[in-house]
Amino acid sequence: MKQFFRSKITKRYLLITLLLTLCALSLLYLITTQVMNKSVSEEKNYRNELMAQTVGKKMNYIFSNIINELRVLSEYALRVQEGEVIDIEEAEKIISRNPLFLHSKLVDEHGDTLFAIPNVYISDSPKSVDIFDRLSWSKTYYISNLFSLENGKKVIAVSVPIIDEHGLFKGGIIAFINLDVLSQYLNQVKIGVDGVNALIDRDGNVISHSDSSFIGTNIATHQLGDYLYKNKSGIWEGDLFNKRMFFAYQPIQLGNFGIIVGEPIQQALASTKNVQELLLKGFLTVTLLTLIFTFYATSRFVEPITHLTKQAREYKDGFRQSFQIIKTGDELETLSITMDEMARELSKRQKKLINILESIPYAVITIDKEGNIVTFNKGAEQLTLFSRKEAIGKKIIDLPIKKSKDEFFVWQTVQQGKEFNEVESEIYDKQGQTHIINIYSSLFYDDKNQNMGTLLILRDVSEIKRIEAYLKQSERLASLGQLTAGIAHEIKNPLGIITAAAEAIELELQEENIEIDILKDMTQDIVETAERMNLLLTDFLKMSKGESKDLKAKVNMLSLIQELLSLLRNKLDEHQITVQLNNTVNEVPFVGIEKKLNQVFLNIFLNSIQAMENGGVLTISVTERIRDWKIEIEDTGKGIPESEINWIFNPFYTTKKEGTGLGLAIAYEIITEHNGKIDAFSKVGDGTIISIYLPKEGGAI
Repeated sequence: MKQFFRSKITKRYLLITLLLTLCALSLLYLITTQVMNKSVSEEKNYRNELMAQTVGKKMNYIFSNIINELRVLSEYALRVQEGEVIDIEEAEKIISRNPLFLHSKLVDEHGDTLFAIPNVYISDSPKSVDIFDRLSWSKTYYISNLFSLENGKKVIAVSVPIIDEHGLFKGGIIAFINLDVLSQYLNQVKIGVDGVNALIDRDGNVISHSDSSFIGTNIATHQLGDYLYKNKSGIWEGDLFNKRMFFAYQPIQLGNFGIIVGEPIQQALASTKNVQELLLKGFLTVTLLTLIFTFYATSRFVEPITHLTKQAREYKDGFRQSFQIIKTGDELETLSITMDEMARELSKRQKKLINILESIPYAVITIDKEGNIVTFNKGAEQLTLFSRKEAIGKKIIDLPIKKSKDEFFVWQTVQQGKEFNEVESEIYDKQGQTHIINIYSSLFYDDKNQNMGTLLILRDVSEIKRIEAYLKQSERLASLGQLTAGIAHEIKNPLGIITAAAEAIELELQEENIEIDILKDMTQDIVETAERMNLLLTDFLKMSKGESKDLKAKVNMLSLIQELLSLLRNKLDEHQITVQLNNTVNEVPFVGIEKKLNQVFLNIFLNSIQAMENGGVLTISVTERIRDWKIEIEDTGKGIPESEINWIFNPFYTTKKEGTGLGLAIAYEIITEHNGKIDAFSKVGDGTIISIYLPKEGGAI
């Protein structure tokens, strides 16, 4: 049982089942409560609206009765004004049987009180004057807004004019309404125990309220007050009268007052609580039953899975080479058979891979992300003369195949998470012998794309380098033969000129009348021809020097180009040439011989200047690419015909009258010596583009 609860698959199965059950029941619960809440909300809104209409009708009925009773009293008042003796007690009965009347008084057409009911003094209010003035000109009933009497009591006034048979205003009856009694009427028809009914006047004052303490409260600035002021009706939810409630609101006809009917949210939703509690109990019961069933079902098959997992762990740790078949008669048995077959097949493949690794003629070394050597094949043993027992487990930088740890740029590159291909380097074997090698690397990752280590392949190219040097020397000797033949041909013509000039001078000296001008011309021809031969021989020597003894060093090609352009600025200005340098980088690092690279770009710049006899634009563009740097020199000169562009890098080929044809040949030789590439594109009339590609460190063209 303890093993059962420790099983991850048990926990996962229980968790998944529980989550699915919880999600399904939660969704059902939410849908049910949502439908129920919607139904209750619709019912609540309908009930509140219906109640608001009922209360509104009741208020209209109450005010209509008050107005009718005051009209009856107005007939008594008219008879009194006409001098008729009447029984005032009859009028008092009308007033006294309606508890809404707090006090009533009869005024004549001048506003003087004729009599009051009851016939006792009660503090009046200046508002009475305004009410009388309104009666005198409107000649119809009027219901006032809330105001206070002199004693501070809050009331509203309902007034009716007294009109004689000729339609003349003879005074009026003003009745002050007892708002406490009016509030009791409202309280009789409220929704539930905590329901609220309120009557609002035109200024937003509470005239009547289920709780009389709110009489006189002003809600004009409240949203409901604004709705009632605009004679709107509807449903609203929010805070009012110190409670959060559902409200229905609508105007009433008499007095242009407004009715607010509401109930607290807690009371409105009370009807849904029992149903929600019942649903929740059912939800918990089903969840518990699901857990019990899941526990039982999981226990039926988790034991063989646990046993199979234990075998897999033992296989991973190297304690077994095969799997014991689990006799369950279902997919688990099939799985155990498949895993046993897979284990045996993997063992075969592992042996095969080991044999392949050992048969590779190169040194294959794998290191983990900390730099520790994990694999060291037979080729690595033969190259370094260290046994795998000496190497495995040791850090790569601790293996003494370099003079110092600082020279392990391979490890520095690996630490940066970079790969490289065919990087040439030197190592020393256990006996101190030097080997020139090409290094290849590849990073390998786990299923989370995290670096697990690096595969290094070291290829001994010492013998290949010796053969390449021999072949290069042979090619150079062949080239020198070609150059020698070319130089002999090129020197033959100048020598003919010098010989002819010398013979002409000799003949002239034999004449009696020697012409000095002719001798000067002949001498000048000899000097110019000799200078041309000297230039030709100088370029020839540059071509025939072979491998330079100068050591390569790091050169910033961008700075080199900028310095050359600075040196040539006078010549560029003289030929009216504008220079444009387009560089997307601030540094172009390259390992090479600086003076030779200077010579390359100087030759190309001078060719471009000579090609733009009438001025133009010299554009140099420097671009960084994945494996190399691309440098383009573009001029706007006369251009080179397509039939000749492929010959411009050959020795002694030139399109200039006074050129030796060796400038671009020397540039080609230097760029090739630096493992680079140079080519040209030209269009007659548009100019020429010379493109140079220099490999980055560790790269190749």
